This record gives sequence, C-alpha cells and structure tokens, in this order.
Amino acid sequence: MSKRLRLILCAAIGLALVSCGGEPQSPTEVRQPVVTTSPSPSTSPTPSTSTQLPQGMVCSAPTPPPMLRMSIKIHAQDGNRTILDSKPIVPSVDGYCDKVGFGDWKFCDTRPEGHAERAACDYLATGKAENGRWGPTWFFGMDNCGTKPEECADHPTEQFMTVAKKKGTYEACASEDVEVASNGSRCGFFELK
Repeated sequence: MSKRLRLILCAAIGLALVSCGGEPQSPTEVRQPVVTTSPSPSTSPTPSTSTQLPQGMVCSAPTPPPMLRMSIKIHAQDGNRTILDSKPIVPSVDGYCDKVGFGDWKFCDTRPEGHAERAACDYLATGKAENGRWGPTWFFGMDNCGTKPEECADHPTEQFMTVAKKKGTYEACASEDVEVASNGSRCGFFELK
C-alpha cells in the first residue's frame, strides 16, 4: 500500500473516531493533563528536527530552511532508458542562500555543487524515501518506481536519481516527515517526451 493511500485511510479513520466521540468514559475516570514542552526557537529553521543523518555526515549551520520544491532534470540517456536527477530547492529564509555561497538569491540549492556538506544538507531537506533510502520517492503517474520495474526503477546507488523507461510524467517527492515552505511543494514533476 502506498504511503499516500495509508495517509488517506488514517485520516478517514481519525475523522470517524472524532465524529463518533470515541469510547465513552466512565464517570469515575479522570484524565490527567498532557504536559508538552516547546523547543526553543531556532535562528535557522530545519526541515525535520527528528531527522538523524547517517554517521559521519554533517550539515552545519545554517541548515536548510523548509523545502520550496524538487527540481528534476535529465542526467543521462542510455538507449531506451533515461536517468532523471533531482535536487531540493530551498527559499532564502534569513539570507540562507547568501550565507551558503550563492549570493542574494530568492531560492537556491542546499549547498553549492561539490561542497563537502551538499549530500547531508540535501538529505535533511528531503528526508527518506518510502524504500528507506535518503532522497525522494519517485513516481511514474501514480505508481511508485520502486514497485513498477517495467515503467521506471529506483537508481541502484543514488535515490536522488531514477531510471525512466517510458515516456510520461515523473514525480520526485520528499518525505512526509520534512517541512515544506508555506508557498512550496513536497514534489517536483518532469514530463519525459
């Protein structure tokens, strides 16, 4: 079952429980208040505070702000196969793009190409794919590329890439666990013609 379908089912079950009122409480039952603490505000917003990078990987301050979108391009052609490549694009919150070396841009990559922390910062921005690897989940139409090898396939070594085998619309989507900018999108689209 796809992650999207699971989310829709969970939301429907949650709404049904709320509208039905859940289980009745006995008159003697007393609910204890739940105490929560708020984290202290950060000067640079992070995509997900629960994301733990692989050992040895670092994305130092400033960490990427919530993602604006995924950018997709053709990486290589090999006969009937096309390798698509993706990367997260982030808005310049609090001068982020200037601080990481791009200048006074409105949006940018998480780090410049070739930067030692580029992979780690991209990981923070996108989270993990449905297959558990760092990077976006790839779709061809509504089908997950990891489950439809006749249409497309997850790249064997790089989750930010996919092997496209048919013409049509491909989509790369960041994890539901990472934040997205208020004017942003979790996914990027590419029409392979």
